[in-house]
Amino acid sequence: MAMAWQLHPKLPLVLAANRDEFHDRESAPMAWWEGQGILAGRDLRAGGTWLGLSQTGRIALLTNVREPGKQDPQLPSRGALVPMWLQGAPAAPEMAQRLRAMPANGYNLLGIDLMAAQAHCWSNRHGHRHALAPGLYGLSNAALDTPWPKLIRLKRMLDEACRQPDRLSETLMQALSDRQLPSDELLPQTGLSTEWERWLSSIFIETPHRRYGTRCSTVIVVEQQTPQEWRVHTVEQGWDAQGQASGRVEQSWTVTPSSAPGA
Repeated sequence: MAMAWQLHPKLPLVLAANRDEFHDRESAPMAWWEGQGILAGRDLRAGGTWLGLSQTGRIALLTNVREPGKQDPQLPSRGALVPMWLQGAPAAPEMAQRLRAMPANGYNLLGIDLMAAQAHCWSNRHGHRHALAPGLYGLSNAALDTPWPKLIRLKRMLDEACRQPDRLSETLMQALSDRQLPSDELLPQTGLSTEWERWLSSIFIETPHRRYGTRCSTVIVVEQQTPQEWRVHTVEQGWDAQGQASGRVEQSWTVTPSSAPGA
């Protein structure tokens, strides 16, 4: 994931992210969850999600921390953390308290609140509350802004795209489909074999056996229309096990203070 947060006056948020997963793990594409005001895909095995947006201007993204051999299958699914933020924990401190009380395998959780002009990154491996200043950020399967080659590359492409915002979503979709591999000496050392580190080192992941790879790409662009009005645009492109485009979802809506519960 790469994100420009409050760097551009008319574009307070630009985010581009890939979801990588085993192809036999069933999931549903991005859609509005009935009666919940949440737009998200859904993991059909555990019921949670990896990325979502709310009608009220909250956005959340989850990544797993890569810890080979340390996963406890008995712990609750991390996918429940995204809707927890989207459904409206009142403020970031309370969210941090809730997260500390929840046992889970390693994760990073990005939480954004457009109306509060706040972004946070929580992790049960790298510190539970981290308020984000305006800036360019990258997040993969380690701590925020760990300088993995694919994160450095995606952040650079996102920064360049924001400087020329015409067709921004399509430009970022092209960036998310980038399959360039770094040289072996630049590969992360996370405890996997060199072969697996190499397969996982590109922005868009394809593995030779087609069992694991990039399942969908998501771009979120938020335009500031007035000081209290934001236009949210999001695009999700699905990918099949052969790395071919498979289904596309586009949604846009306006967030204002009247969108908030009880307004």
